[in-house]
Amino acid sequence: MTLQGTLRDFSITEIIQLIGQQLKTGVLNARQGKHVVEIHFIDGMIVDVSSNRRGKKDLIGEKLVRASLITQEQLDRALKIQKGTLKFLGEILVELQGLSKDDLFKVISMQVCETLYDLFWWEDGDFHFDLKKVEGYKKLPFALSTEQASLNILRMVDEWPEIEKKIPSPHSVFRRVPGMEEKGYTKGKLSPDQEAILNLVDETLTTQEIIERSLLGEFYTSEILVNLREMGLIEGAGLRTPGLMKKMGLINFGGAMSFAYYGAFLFLVFGVVAYIKPDVLHYVLGSRIERPGIDLPSHFVRKAQVDRIKDGLKIYYLEKGENPRHLEELIPAHLLGKGDLIDFEYERKGGEYSLRSGAK
Repeated sequence: MTLQGTLRDFSITEIIQLIGQQLKTGVLNARQGKHVVEIHFIDGMIVDVSSNRRGKKDLIGEKLVRASLITQEQLDRALKIQKGTLKFLGEILVELQGLSKDDLFKVISMQVCETLYDLFWWEDGDFHFDLKKVEGYKKLPFALSTEQASLNILRMVDEWPEIEKKIPSPHSVFRRVPGMEEKGYTKGKLSPDQEAILNLVDETLTTQEIIERSLLGEFYTSEILVNLREMGLIEGAGLRTPGLMKKMGLINFGGAMSFAYYGAFLFLVFGVVAYIKPDVLHYVLGSRIERPGIDLPSHFVRKAQVDRIKDGLKIYYLEKGENPRHLEELIPAHLLGKGDLIDFEYERKGGEYSLRSGAK
């Protein structure tokens, strides 16, 4: 079977359904520039996915630690065993009784569906399918049908826009509504996944943190939060933006170090030239070219302030059904702090608003 082409002509759902219908075993390779995704099939069933853009925080072991399903010590022990046996990490964790099969299947399924969802939006790229032997879980029969995967992708494509309108920021915080029992809530009435998400809502965790701890993925966790809100069981409790240290943890230091190396190299070259020909340094320093008065740190700070205000306005609108008359109304709603409103001019115009920076 020769299956290859471009993603301009075939969608990822069409490709995986064809492989599933023919019950093929092999690896589907999709490439867009330097981004490569591999999907592994056994008898037409998806058993694993991999992406070269997957960072450390996206690895299954790291997800399980963040969700408090295993400890860092259990993960380190499993990784040592994996080096000597080449087994799947999830299989080792189950054998060590540090993880249940259901939790493992949940995180693998989520990872498969979200990877395929990202592939769905590729407007260009090449793919080819290689018939080859594929290693699956030996003691854990995980496999996802291509029909189920396609249905999940199409559902995500259809419903994501509405969910994003109702949860406009990953920094949104929710709290349980007092007297939930009066609204018809009884333990056991919700699905297990809904119950698990409700238990994570505590007025301190952001939407992103709940996503990381739930193992249900971004789409399904967000969908459940919207459902719980519409059922009157939870309500918005403002925004909690990450602190500086957490933001630093999100930086791709590998890329940053590359720029640092280039900068150091250029500095060295400039130093050598200046040493050999001192007149060059005098010429550069004496140049009439003036440095533009751009304060980059201030620019980034200003942009962050604007983003916080816009996020606050979105959530206020979702809560109240209208924009505030004055920005100060976002403060008692716990959507902004007093320091966030300095030097901003705000005007409400019907159902819309204008926001301008008053800083010169």
